[in-house]
Amino acid sequence: MEFIQKKTADHAIEYFLLKAAEEGISLVWDRFEGQLPECGFCETGLSCRDCLQGPCISHPFRDSNKLGVCGKDKDILASQTLLRLVIKGTVASLDQLSDFTKGVESNKIKLKNKGKTDQLLKESKNLFQNGGVAIKKEFAKSMVQRWEENGILPEGIARDIFKASQKLEGGIAGFEENLLWAFKVSILAGMAQKLQGSLKKSVFGNTSPTTMEVNLGILKKETPNLLLYGSLSPVLKQKIAEAAEKKKVNVAGVCTDPYLPPYHFSPVTNYVSQEIPLMTGAVDLIVAGDQFVNPSLSHLANHYETPIIPAGGLNGEKDLEKLAKEIVEQAKKSFDFRRKIPRDIPEVKESAVMAFSPEDLDLKKMTDGLNKGKIKGIAILSGSNNVKFTQDRELATIAQEFLKNDILCISEGEASISLAKYGFLNPSRNDIELGKGLSDLLRSLGKDLPSVLDLGSSKNGGITDFLLNLAKAGKKEPGNYPVLACFAEASRSTEVAEALWMVAMGIPTYFWPSLPVAGSAKTMEALSHLCQEKFGSKLHVLTDKKMEPRIKANLMIKDLTGERGPRLSGHPWK
Repeated sequence: MEFIQKKTADHAIEYFLLKAAEEGISLVWDRFEGQLPECGFCETGLSCRDCLQGPCISHPFRDSNKLGVCGKDKDILASQTLLRLVIKGTVASLDQLSDFTKGVESNKIKLKNKGKTDQLLKESKNLFQNGGVAIKKEFAKSMVQRWEENGILPEGIARDIFKASQKLEGGIAGFEENLLWAFKVSILAGMAQKLQGSLKKSVFGNTSPTTMEVNLGILKKETPNLLLYGSLSPVLKQKIAEAAEKKKVNVAGVCTDPYLPPYHFSPVTNYVSQEIPLMTGAVDLIVAGDQFVNPSLSHLANHYETPIIPAGGLNGEKDLEKLAKEIVEQAKKSFDFRRKIPRDIPEVKESAVMAFSPEDLDLKKMTDGLNKGKIKGIAILSGSNNVKFTQDRELATIAQEFLKNDILCISEGEASISLAKYGFLNPSRNDIELGKGLSDLLRSLGKDLPSVLDLGSSKNGGITDFLLNLAKAGKKEPGNYPVLACFAEASRSTEVAEALWMVAMGIPTYFWPSLPVAGSAKTMEALSHLCQEKFGSKLHVLTDKKMEPRIKANLMIKDLTGERGPRLSGHPWK
């Protein structure tokens, strides 16, 4: 290894790392170490397997530009690597929306607002066919005009995804055109998430800030524990929650939307440690989706005799209500069968207030706070975990530095779960240092607000809604405020698509680890200067693997406050 670091900052997880070592159980950290050293060509985006004439590579360190068999140079290779990730991430968001709309159209669920639901179902189809009609009107005219001028305004999923994917098949598109296609596709992802969030409200009702508990200690010893892993149809989740409530089965989640009115699914852990709940012996059944679920889960589940039911398969049960009842019944049977297995549940859990919406917050006070200098800026904290970092350390350290420097922190999805474990979402915690201006603002926004405000699952477009409402409150585009997005420990393609979406909305975005584009100086430069020219913001891709989180935080603080600090974005490998 290039350097030594702790595997996790979570003490509950550390205990099970020792247990796994004693029992010879291979976990994600062991498999990562087994993959080292990583392939430099893949890491810098200079490898290609798009046809059967390869694989091909180019060289990041040489002046000569080694071409692939078809003639792709290092700039095409790197830009296509990014495009490939964004297509994959966007399709994931579209798949979630498709599952949800299909479940709603089955007429097996009572709708809170049928008229609004029908409108949103129609708009979802419009997004697939012509890039959406009504949803485009929710964005500032200047923003939409900018997208149109750059040729990246969505024209329909059926066209845009197909066309973008063909850039990987061949053609004479240059690296800049590939990047613009990546941004066009990412806008589809952002719109799909926003539609999903609106549909969730119209189907299940408006969300409200909800107190729930987080971490392994929420598992029960004398009650069946049913865990939902990954992205599942909200309709199926509601049916499971209804059936479980009747049968007194505890339902919790890992990498899944924790709030579905009136039910919530307390997060047991977050992405990189998703194997650990099984090691408690207290997981009686798992319902697993595909997104954010690692294949290793099935191997460890066999070891602990825990059944796993896939949420969707080629020949799966189509009646979601029937499937939910079968799942809950199997969880009860599994609990009885597994009584011989010791349940080793650590007494570690933290209270968290989650699922704020823009309607719950006085955004006018926020814009006033920005204009009057009471707070220095707003940081959007997003992304999951990555085994390349000490789990949660980057995000928690950056958040603490932001807070004590009067920067309001808004979080979503897996980033919120990470922060919740360390008390950042707990209003009663008084050991988190806040700057005076930020402390005063939070008190003015409401009683007993936590240090960091969670806007719910990233699948529901809460950040997009927040930015659009912030723009309305202050009567200017969100990019004209000191706002940035930070993906401190990202790992999934959905997060890459969301990062580009943030940039397309004019939000400067910092992304770790380095995206696989560093082998192309031109691509790195374009993510900085071309994006600034096209969108008024930059995608900062930093290649220093040893940069401490406090240094990262200080770099971003200087960006927010307009100070001229060291600018590492766009610095290519040479």
